[in-house]
Amino acid sequence: MVLKNAAKQRQKRIIVLEDLDFLWDEGELEEVARLWKIGLDVRVIAGKFNRDPDDILLALIHLAKEDRIFRRIGGLTLGF
Repeated sequence: MVLKNAAKQRQKRIIVLEDLDFLWDEGELEEVARLWKIGLDVRVIAGKFNRDPDDILLALIHLAKEDRIFRRIGGLTLGF
């Protein structure tokens, strides 16, 4: 209830992440998961799909919530 009232009080609404692409084919998600599991950097995965690295992060969040990927040593990147 507090959130509803807070939302009504907002004066300037902004759609966040509007410029990102949330649409994926199932096969693409399977490939993102495979590339994640072999340890590729998010930026490398993005390059393979010709997509923004932020799109990949969204896909990874989705895959993690579905228990299709898990934490890995090195986290999001393997180093610079």
